[in-house]
Amino acid sequence: MRAIRLQNAADATPNAGNPACSRVLIVEGTSGVGKSTLIDQLIRRYVAGQPARKLRTILHLTQAHTYGPLAPAEDRGALTAEQNLEHLDDVVSMIEWHVSALTHESKVKFLAVVDTLHLTQCHRPGVLAWEHVSHLDRRLARLGAKLLFLHATSQTIWERGILPRREEEFMTGYACPRFGATLEEIHHYFVAEQERMRRLLANTAMRYREMDADEALETNVGEACKFWLA
Repeated sequence: MRAIRLQNAADATPNAGNPACSRVLIVEGTSGVGKSTLIDQLIRRYVAGQPARKLRTILHLTQAHTYGPLAPAEDRGALTAEQNLEHLDDVVSMIEWHVSALTHESKVKFLAVVDTLHLTQCHRPGVLAWEHVSHLDRRLARLGAKLLFLHATSQTIWERGILPRREEEFMTGYACPRFGATLEEIHHYFVAEQERMRRLLANTAMRYREMDADEALETNVGEACKFWLA
């Protein structure tokens, strides 16, 4: 396999626009901690709180965009680090364009919430390590992006992420046999993955915050909203 480029011309954002006019939030965490639920309520709260005709450009990238395009090659065992990095570069470049377009604005005009990105992809699909994505992390930091890491207890991951999905394709066709042959083994994988992801937080150049998924959802949504929009 060809050597992975850790640095390239894209490491420098040619036109950063005005990051003060943007609010970009990357939500990370292992499977089953409630990221999608939190993001859904976060966006609904923002929209409900805006006066008529005052909604700004909102970009919500679900895992259908951030992870889904990698799945076919991953399923075939053919995904390369270069392909994974190219995909991440596309996502970061799209966010950069939205920010760089705001060269003559003085108020917040662009908001984005991204459901998992480079932190997750250092573990799943598993072809990248932090040194491969650190330049992307710095590009996001230059845009003023923030990282929210949602974590949960082992019991919560079991009750929210394993049992309710035990008959779903995610569990029967994806997690098994990748992460284990039984529900217990898959659960152990995600608990361990959470701790590995938490250790990577110290490497990010972005402002970040950890959030306990076992707190009340309404409380977490309020705190996440403040963190996102501040």
